[in-house]
Amino acid sequence: MGNSNHSFDEQELLHELKHYLPAQAPLKDFVHHNSLHAYQSENFFEALKNASDTFGYKTFLTLNEFRKLYRNGRINPEILDKVIAEQEGAEQIEYWKDKLIHKDYNENIQPNIGQLRAYWKKILGIDLESFVQPLLFRVLCSYLDQGISIWEFPLQSEGFLATIRAMEKNSKASFFRTARAQKMLHDSSTSIRSLLDILVADESLYHQYIFDQQFSHQGWSGMVAVVEDMPQTLLVAKKNQSKRHHHF
Repeated sequence: MGNSNHSFDEQELLHELKHYLPAQAPLKDFVHHNSLHAYQSENFFEALKNASDTFGYKTFLTLNEFRKLYRNGRINPEILDKVIAEQEGAEQIEYWKDKLIHKDYNENIQPNIGQLRAYWKKILGIDLESFVQPLLFRVLCSYLDQGISIWEFPLQSEGFLATIRAMEKNSKASFFRTARAQKMLHDSSTSIRSLLDILVADESLYHQYIFDQQFSHQGWSGMVAVVEDMPQTLLVAKKNQSKRHHHF
């Protein structure tokens, strides 16, 4: 998911991220989501290739599966010759048929998304998901609760970030393990950019890091993105702060 332009634009990244995340509304309005919707403007085969490169989706039969269909007569040799001639020229038919039918290729799919965090886990031995997700999802689930819990999430009318700040300020317990993290939570200047400067440091990797992070829980991320744009999808709407505050 590399980005050749190293000038980091937080809002451009968030806009692009929403384009790729599943548009998954809360279950009361759930509609089947097309996981390839981000590629609908592209050529069909180019879109399938890009989706495979980015997410690791299996969008084609394997080469061995195509070869089996060819051996069984499901792929017409005359049509194969015709396609090769159209794409590469009639004089190249035998050359490309030999490659298609006999040559060995590495067909392992290595998706771009997830590679940076996987490398981090391998080299540093740090599993960011296990540190963050269990607590994050419990808190977020309570905040988005639609009337099932006995107690309402406190101060939820102020928005998620303001609520977390208020809870942190007025509680003896903390969501965080260090004083540094607590201080950054209450610092209004803390932004996605400033956090990436600490966590990643290399601006050329910020784009990849955010995509890795969000697609490690794409269902949650997609639902939050939908709720942000369409708060009516919740039975009890939540205040949308992100249009006014570009932090966290």
